[in-house]
Amino acid sequence: MKILSVRQPWAWLIVAGHKDIENRKWYTNHRGPLLIHASKAMDPEDFPMQREWINQSGIVIPEDLPRGAIVGAATLTNVYSDGRDEELQDLMFLRGQDGNPWFEGPYGFEMEYAVPFHQPIPYRGQLGIREASDARLTGDLFESLEDGIRFNEYLLTK
Repeated sequence: MKILSVRQPWAWLIVAGHKDIENRKWYTNHRGPLLIHASKAMDPEDFPMQREWINQSGIVIPEDLPRGAIVGAATLTNVYSDGRDEELQDLMFLRGQDGNPWFEGPYGFEMEYAVPFHQPIPYRGQLGIREASDARLTGDLFESLEDGIRFNEYLLTK
């Protein structure tokens, strides 16, 4: 399965189902399920407009967010542009004048079907979308058998 590292609190916001666009400076051809890895790095000053929107929307972010671990999964369904890439759909154009509060560009990875994991799995981050090949992942992801079955069904339908 593929994996993407995202800084906190953005990783938590994605797997909790609040954040449906992940911003990147690069394009990807990947579409499908992704494990979401919360990187060790954290910058409380990044994306000030998004942070303001979070405060206004009433989303409460937990204080002690895991870092350096896989925290859940989501499905990358589409990639949008801020208009600079004429080959891609412009998210601002598609969503109207107000756009999407999560979108900063230049590329927006649309994330759907988010699933948080009960227990973070320590894992080393890396840039880009890559293959998560560590065998420990299969046995450690779920708190219960029901969670594992639910995630397997999620993979089969996406």
